[in-house]
Amino acid sequence: MAERLPNFIYGAIYRSESGRADASASASAPRFKCYSSASPDIPKNAYVADCCVCDAFGRVDPGLSISPIPIRKEALGPIINTLCHGQRL
Repeated sequence: MAERLPNFIYGAIYRSESGRADASASASAPRFKCYSSASPDIPKNAYVADCCVCDAFGRVDPGLSISPIPIRKEALGPIINTLCHGQRL
């Protein structure tokens, strides 16, 4: 039997399920419509996790850069990109 993937994969960039920018994202920057988990320590079957609001390349919304927000797994769309941790963007 194939092992099931975690609900939140550290390093994956997810498009928002709605395809629109997050309500807490900067109103002047509608490109921030993706999420990336903020920690590698999220339990495999978690339904809510702290995530960073980012763009498709993993650049975090500057207004939310120090404050990840809780995101439900239902708000995550498909994985569209990945981050290489330790790499400067």
